[in-house]
Amino acid sequence: MTTPQEIFKALAAIPTYSGATILPNSTDSTLNIQVSLSQRDLERNVRRKFTRSVVASIGADSSIPLMINGPSIDTGDAVAQQTSPSGKLTAVLRSVAGEKKKHFVEIWSEGSILQLLETTAIHDDFYADSTFGTLEWSRDETKLVYVAERKKSEDAYEACPHFNATVFRIKFVFTPDWGETFTGKRDPSLVVVNLDNYEIKVLERFQGNMSPGQAIFAHDSKSLMFTGYHRDPQFFGIVFCQNRLTGLYSVNVDGTGFKTLSGDLKSARSPRLNPDGTTLVFLSNTVNGPHASCAKLCKVDVASGKVSTVVDFVRKPDASGFPGLYIDQLPQNTWVSSTKIITSSAWRSRRTLLAIDTESGKVEELTSASKYPGSVTALFANSRFIIFTYSTPTEPWSLWLGQIKDGKNDKPDIHFSVLENSKVEKPKVYYQPHSWSTIANIPGQLDSLETLFLEPSKESQNATAVSGTRPPLVIFPHGGPHSGFAAEFSVLNLVLVSLGFSVALVNFTGSLGFGQDSVEALVGRVGELDVNECKAVRDHIIAKGVVDADRVCMTGGSHGGFIVGHLLTDPSFKACVMRNPVTDIPALTAVSDIGEWGYAVNGVPFDMSAPPTATLGDAEVFKKLRISSPMEHIEKVTAPTLMLLGSGDRRVPPQQGVTWWQARQNQIKKAGKQGTREGVNRIQMFEGTGHALDSVEAESNSLYSLANFLVEFTRVEHVETAVTEGAGRQGEGGRGSYI
Repeated sequence: MTTPQEIFKALAAIPTYSGATILPNSTDSTLNIQVSLSQRDLERNVRRKFTRSVVASIGADSSIPLMINGPSIDTGDAVAQQTSPSGKLTAVLRSVAGEKKKHFVEIWSEGSILQLLETTAIHDDFYADSTFGTLEWSRDETKLVYVAERKKSEDAYEACPHFNATVFRIKFVFTPDWGETFTGKRDPSLVVVNLDNYEIKVLERFQGNMSPGQAIFAHDSKSLMFTGYHRDPQFFGIVFCQNRLTGLYSVNVDGTGFKTLSGDLKSARSPRLNPDGTTLVFLSNTVNGPHASCAKLCKVDVASGKVSTVVDFVRKPDASGFPGLYIDQLPQNTWVSSTKIITSSAWRSRRTLLAIDTESGKVEELTSASKYPGSVTALFANSRFIIFTYSTPTEPWSLWLGQIKDGKNDKPDIHFSVLENSKVEKPKVYYQPHSWSTIANIPGQLDSLETLFLEPSKESQNATAVSGTRPPLVIFPHGGPHSGFAAEFSVLNLVLVSLGFSVALVNFTGSLGFGQDSVEALVGRVGELDVNECKAVRDHIIAKGVVDADRVCMTGGSHGGFIVGHLLTDPSFKACVMRNPVTDIPALTAVSDIGEWGYAVNGVPFDMSAPPTATLGDAEVFKKLRISSPMEHIEKVTAPTLMLLGSGDRRVPPQQGVTWWQARQNQIKKAGKQGTREGVNRIQMFEGTGHALDSVEAESNSLYSLANFLVEFTRVEHVETAVTEGAGRQGEGGRGSYI
């Protein structure tokens, strides 16, 4: 019998693409493509990053008759790298661990280091994330800009204005950080490197202590355009939150001439300048309310400074089905001409490739569901080519090339071909035999409810870990709640399917990709609409006769954990695994990096530009937030539960899960259920990881625990009585068996 560990280790050997660039030394017939990938190293518990060169020869008929893959090169401690516009130079940001971490800026030319600049004394850590991270060349290749943490002096003192003998030590002055995934990151700053004299200048702070990120050079190389993240009057966690107060700004490379680019808009991010420097496009979302929503694409006419909307918010999909734009960040290289961009965006339960005309606002889908039922992620675009990845729930990521030809009536003629598929053979047995489909239009339910349904191979069901003639069902709602599942490859899902489970990935109303009305329909109804739709999905799948109705279990993380926490009031569920779940919204407001989240999802007004001083002072507000929380119904829980928590979670701190687990322990003891199936209530804490449990060690071991637990309580041989407290429990590190 194959174990979760064996399946995961095989699937973890498949690399994932993180970026691709067509280098400037390419021609129309020969492309030199630099591909960035990552892969889990389960021995060292790290994610290895590496690059590879792919040289493709393009035939006259758009075929790819010859392709050469260069050797993969581990990028090790390189934080980021960027090739110059001419292709002659490469900049690398590198942080080297040791007794004291050191930071370097490297300039490479023709395979060797041209200049090595140590910046340890100038600033602290580099930023390489999609929110703040930057590494850009000026068009004339005389300057670089990146973002790094401003250095905070450990020894500086500030004199007290009243007593000359008293001083304040700067190191003890409290400055909030940017929350989940940014613990300790407080003061991102623009850093400009002048390559004429190799001078490195950290630009001064901007008004209101605004944090800069995503900087690019203007066309003349004399100024910078960037996203500014506001933190006045207070910090709000930023990652996965597109409703924050942001704007686009410009400043000269010497730090002078600061001005606003985005006009009166309260939300603006992801600036991308067209090739001739005349138009800047960017994304804008509604401020306050849901943390993610339909975005609009806007533009700035650089000469006049006029701001206008290219693609507006979409309330409901039109006749074409276009649901609006759901994009966190535009691709770094997004322009295929001076007026057209390429991006990928959620479209119901998949992600698709879009071409957008920035003059007319016309949006065209390039990868239709009929030909590309899975999901696309755009990586690169220029005037001749597009590079993207494609996967489905049962096919791993492949790298695709789109060749752009002259089209008629402004419609692009693009020829798509596969550059490379996964070459790892061993995992194929864990994804090729299985199938998937999309379940929509469930009778009596809203059109905005959709489910991705994965089914194991029928031929081998009885030989799987759960056995039986029909598979047990896992109900799996996503977190957010305003996010969504896309029809793409997932190691967790395929581990469960390979063990013999059917998996229902529920995109309940409020998920992204269905129109702004759908996003807002969930507001004020969390814990009710989302929960009832999960039940409807369960009942619909059971009615189809494709799963074992007596073996239904569930899992979910964050808001998904919130949903399954509510579903536990239904005694028909056989087991539940919660990952960093929201269990008590009022208690969360004071400790989460996004404390206003509970107000947003419950439809309670909360203005981030003027936050209330006593957020729970209104008894009715407290009652509304509490009654929508799973903790309100814990006495009704009877199914075996497993709680998986990250000790460093800033979004839903682990005390939320610990408090729920402790309350249930008390209920079990009070009811005298110790040693029975109803008394199974386990908890695991993963040190050094956050909300996503995405360190390699936490991901692998939490997955083993989750899979083993669901197998334990759904396999046909399981005896539902006299379960001892230790039976079937995972051993150290989550490693264990089904015994």
